[in-house]
Amino acid sequence: MPEPRLTGHRLIELSPRPTLAVRIRKPMSEIDMSGLFDSHLPKVYDEISSRGYEIAGPPFARYHEFGPERADIEIGVPLTEAPSSTSPLDQVPLEQVGVSELPGGMIAKVVHHGPYQTLGDAYGPFHDWIHSQGHDEGLGPWDSYIRGTGADPDPNELETEIYWPTASSE
Repeated sequence: MPEPRLTGHRLIELSPRPTLAVRIRKPMSEIDMSGLFDSHLPKVYDEISSRGYEIAGPPFARYHEFGPERADIEIGVPLTEAPSSTSPLDQVPLEQVGVSELPGGMIAKVVHHGPYQTLGDAYGPFHDWIHSQGHDEGLGPWDSYIRGTGADPDPNELETEIYWPTASSE
């Protein structure tokens, strides 16, 4: 498998962003990210459409835990404002749609170019880069799928932004 191609490493300050998402917890042996997106993202978009919410960015996957035994993942879409007519994600059953938030603060960002199969391999070099900038990685990194999300995309044309909250190592 080819090495992941990463560009645009930088540290940015973000404000928290409201989202509509589902949360999935499964053993790692049952994780199929493509299948999870296929089954859960339509529910999120249906809720957005039926409630008239406004989308503020591409779909994302946020990793609260990812291995070795278990995965705890949010799949969702950022919104322009926090909806008041949908329950918070922590108050709905797993795999049901709820309101959540992508965190703000100092965030490390990089763009991954290429097939999704190399996306997981990008986290090691990105982790090392965060440390080289004098930070520790924080909790809950996420991927935003910015280019090539349609049906049958060319794997070489895919672009995914990886965001990783940071913590000072000082």
